[in-house]
Amino acid sequence: MFSTQLAQRAAENNPIRVGIIGAGKFGAGLVAQLSQMQGMVVSAIADIDLAHATNAYIVSNVPPDAISHVQSVSTLNDAIRSGKRAITEDGLHIIQSELIDVVVEATGIPEVGARMAYQTLMHKKHLVMVNVETDVTVGALLRRLADNAGVVYTLVDGDQPGVTMNIVEWSKTLGFEIVAAGRGTVFYDDDRVGIPDTVPQRFEFSEELIERRTINFKMFNSFRDGSKAQIEMTSLANMAGLLPDVRGMHEPSVNISDLAQVFSLKEEGGILSRHGVVELANSIATDGKTMLDNPLRMGVFVVIRTDHPFTQEDLAGYNLYPGGDGKNYLLYRPYHLVAVEAPISIAKAALYGQPTGTPLPTPVADVITVAKRNLKAGEILDGSGGYTVNGLIEKAEIARAENLLPLGLSDSVKLTSDVSQGEAISYDMVELDEASFVLKLRRLQDTTV
Repeated sequence: MFSTQLAQRAAENNPIRVGIIGAGKFGAGLVAQLSQMQGMVVSAIADIDLAHATNAYIVSNVPPDAISHVQSVSTLNDAIRSGKRAITEDGLHIIQSELIDVVVEATGIPEVGARMAYQTLMHKKHLVMVNVETDVTVGALLRRLADNAGVVYTLVDGDQPGVTMNIVEWSKTLGFEIVAAGRGTVFYDDDRVGIPDTVPQRFEFSEELIERRTINFKMFNSFRDGSKAQIEMTSLANMAGLLPDVRGMHEPSVNISDLAQVFSLKEEGGILSRHGVVELANSIATDGKTMLDNPLRMGVFVVIRTDHPFTQEDLAGYNLYPGGDGKNYLLYRPYHLVAVEAPISIAKAALYGQPTGTPLPTPVADVITVAKRNLKAGEILDGSGGYTVNGLIEKAEIARAENLLPLGLSDSVKLTSDVSQGEAISYDMVELDEASFVLKLRRLQDTTV
């Protein structure tokens, strides 16, 4: 059990030493949770804004005089040995330290995530990848590099892909067929074109909360405009080998009690053309404005299937919501706890050498780039959550066949042709940044599938 082993490590003064890259809302939340646990310690935090890293420690009751600003690997190691907590602007200091056991990448930026992930695996350290934006772009390659290095590359428990993957793995272990797996959304009719400027109003964030939790408007806008849900389900697809039924998924308005029926085959009264898909369940009614009576909201679900009459009888007897002519049943969890549950992935990697979930060596899905509004040649795209584009999940083979630009490569690239709102953007329509590290990794991944 994790708790017993962590207690033993605490008693032996041999905690799992964690380094976090990115001290935004997630990173600070992870520091807070780990501060309440035994057997693990956040030894170092890297952030380009040192105030964020410092604040993450202070709000978790680390005294200011116990925080050391370091500018090299050697001074970071000295700080850890002396019992202090290290902060640095450079994530490489954490990665290169022999005292760090597990690195958590939580920047949310594909370019930064690719660099930090690659270096972490090259230094043979376990990597907990919170940065799903990087994962859906080059995760298959990173998984292969981790395998070669003999370390763990894992998505994080607590975030929706990891939480859903736990249920998928449980279901597969017990012999159930996966009909559909996914997460809830709260998606209003005007959210698709939402921009970062209006995030505080949309989410009702106060100025105090924005400052205290270091809210990143662009990141939160990726939740609002739908890109984040598409990214997360692509990450799940590539872990579990599931596909989108259609580009962008169906994302119907559906209450919890109807999920197993709605996510059944068309011939069974559902909306799917096949089993084994990722999906979204919108909590907003079809009018685009009203919350449903019993929505999933930010929870997760898996629709499982069994043909055995005894098992069908048992599942029905335990009051699981049915669908698919009595063969499909709903498993769901109405919450996910993000940073609160993330330490489980850290412990699992460090103690057992196992991931919460890791991409397949060859991706089955991709996140393509779609124009958020009418765009003109010469405009600079700004990636997920920005002003110019959205992401949509697509089958990897279709994305390759149509030469579609991954969303993770769409930041700071110039359009070379006009694009209409809702149109998918191809590689041929942009001028790529040849110096981009994530682009280099993506090309390597594409040539080695």
